[in-house]
Amino acid sequence: MGAFRVTPRDQIRTLLIIFVFVRVRLLPAALLMVFWFLSELVHAGSVTHVQTGGVAYLAHIGGFIFGALLRDCSKPRVEWRYSKVH
Repeated sequence: MGAFRVTPRDQIRTLLIIFVFVRVRLLPAALLMVFWFLSELVHAGSVTHVQTGGVAYLAHIGGFIFGALLRDCSKPRVEWRYSKVH
């Protein structure tokens, strides 16, 4: 998820449930990614007293950061040249 390239125009169709109001809205992808990342941090902090210590939450956070740091390494290194076949 961290390797996902977000542009300002990317939007995600989202089901919003606020009390009794239910709507389908388009929300910016960057906003949802920040919300997801912060919710993982909160959950990791809230389960630190448990024996497993929130390992899964910390793994998600680490994977997000790893993907964000290494996303540029996935660019193709070979340039494809198309030539006409005679």
